[in-house]
Amino acid sequence: MAPSSAGLSRTLMTALAAAFCLVVPLGGVAVAQKSDQPVVANVGAISFTELGRGTDVLFSENDEPVNVSLPIPDGLTATALVGTITAPTDFSRGWIEVSADGRPVSRIDFDAGQVGQGLPVSVPLAGLPVVDRSIVVSMIGHLVPVDDRCYDRSQYQPLALRGTAIVYDGAEQQPSTVSNFFPPILRKATIFLADSSSPAQQSAALLLSTSIVNRYGSQPDAVVLAELPAGQALPDNVPGLFERNILLGDEGEGGIDLVAGPSGSPVLRVVGDDKSLVPQVNLLAANFSSFWAASQALAAPEKAVAEISRDVVSVGDLKLGTLTASGLEHIELLVPFSQSQLGRAMKNVSVRMIGTYVPMPSTRSAELSFSVGDRSLDSRAVDNSGRFDVEFTIPEELVTRDMTITAALDVAGDFQCGTSHGSSLTIDPASTITSNLANPPIPGGFQSLPQSMLPTIEVGTTRGDFSDIVRAQRVLVQMQRLSYLPLQPRVQSFADAASSPLPAVLIAADGTLPAGIDIALPMETADQGLLRLRGLEFNASYGSIQVAAIPNHEIVVLTSNGDATDVDNMLNWLEVDKTRFGKLSGDVLVAPRDVAPFDISVNVAPSGSSQSSDENNGMSRNAIGVIMGGTALLIILAVGGVLVTRRRSK
Repeated sequence: MAPSSAGLSRTLMTALAAAFCLVVPLGGVAVAQKSDQPVVANVGAISFTELGRGTDVLFSENDEPVNVSLPIPDGLTATALVGTITAPTDFSRGWIEVSADGRPVSRIDFDAGQVGQGLPVSVPLAGLPVVDRSIVVSMIGHLVPVDDRCYDRSQYQPLALRGTAIVYDGAEQQPSTVSNFFPPILRKATIFLADSSSPAQQSAALLLSTSIVNRYGSQPDAVVLAELPAGQALPDNVPGLFERNILLGDEGEGGIDLVAGPSGSPVLRVVGDDKSLVPQVNLLAANFSSFWAASQALAAPEKAVAEISRDVVSVGDLKLGTLTASGLEHIELLVPFSQSQLGRAMKNVSVRMIGTYVPMPSTRSAELSFSVGDRSLDSRAVDNSGRFDVEFTIPEELVTRDMTITAALDVAGDFQCGTSHGSSLTIDPASTITSNLANPPIPGGFQSLPQSMLPTIEVGTTRGDFSDIVRAQRVLVQMQRLSYLPLQPRVQSFADAASSPLPAVLIAADGTLPAGIDIALPMETADQGLLRLRGLEFNASYGSIQVAAIPNHEIVVLTSNGDATDVDNMLNWLEVDKTRFGKLSGDVLVAPRDVAPFDISVNVAPSGSSQSSDENNGMSRNAIGVIMGGTALLIILAVGGVLVTRRRSK
């Protein structure tokens, strides 16, 4: 879709949500009654993984503060930050100092012998001030080299606090108002549909699902759909720790409120008729910051750029923080960005990097370089000006969904231990990334998702029932986890979604397309001989996800060769590891019954840098090439073009 159309869609949606802010009561007409039942005590330790962040706190430089924001859900207190200290070799002793609100909290001293196998530590947190449902601690690490010798610390693994977790005490307090309904840690949100056959409720459920996943960023939360049991006005199940229940219903002009279910558990109720329900969800999503009693520690997608994709985006728009590093011999800065972050599929990507460095003394020289992956794109000797302004292009074969530009300053010359001063490298936020809209996207297939689907996605199902909507939701959640910007799905008839000029997710779980629908899918031209090598026999049972490029947009199709159960099993496999979908390459994921799923390239060029998942039958790309080269039958089958499998990284 053209950028102007995408921008118009989002602008109209934002305006509509703003209009409803004026006419719909935000606090609701009812308040959930307090209950002693829906609370869970003895929370214990919650790992950083569950908080949606890495498990480790790294101290890359001596005495450089590392700030960590720790969520404090209502009713709980944080008693300790626990982890295991690891350190590089060739040091004698060290320490980690922890402070909060400018006051010392703890200091941990250790020597090389203590951290050889890792040193378990516990930092007390009790009594620290809680602001916006979070505690912010500042930590600095320091290592003293053996015999005080000098070396460049950047060449070693950093001092780290690994396997980090927060220990909580108390019982989670259940929400009493709409504004504190969503907790800073979310394990599961169950969205109940009062009428699962209603297209408005189906659209609202999909939109709310992607909005919740987008809001919680990388937290491994589960968002599931459920049908409200017949005869019930509200769900009666009791949510567990960090779990929430939401009801979508059909009542009048619409509203959002908090009510007590039969069990006494609070339920967020979002209601409206066919015209007003989806705007209610848009209202909720547009006001998450105020509705959710925001926590500083919430791992929300803060790196979103402008709503309307632009040809030129500044590095400052990427919200990477201060891009400065220092050191002696090797100084490195990373500038990561994503096509989904910039809101569209990209081509003709060029970069202008502006910045500064500390000029070299006469006894040293330095080279400044810029690279993507292992490919150097520009390098030059620095002068004594202390400034640089470098432009370079990222070749098309290096354009991927997620890219990282590495800026490095390598210094050579005379270093006097204890007296030599290091240099520093800084990237100016005015640096820019320039691109054009790519149609078809680069790269294609799975690696074009979700950027080629932003912002509005048509959703069509062959049966229109609840099971198909659940399948669509599961795929959309997988795509949303890869996107900085929220996806905006809307349910249409299968025919309308398939013929729309907008990107679409189409569910034909039993493999049967409605009469008159003619979609060319990659599996129709896939090399049957190679598929047999991967475990799919001719006419065997399988489920699949296929990405097809049609004029002006892409479609994602869930289908099988006759049994929807194979599609469900494939989705189960994807959800076991939430990183699997993002690692898919090619344009088809095939899940033969009783065989591990695998991805292949049919209509998109495979990437030479990709490697297979260990789960793809253990066959390397080279092994398949040998078989293809030595088997006459496969050569005959491949006359129309050899199908090359694209292996994906673990």
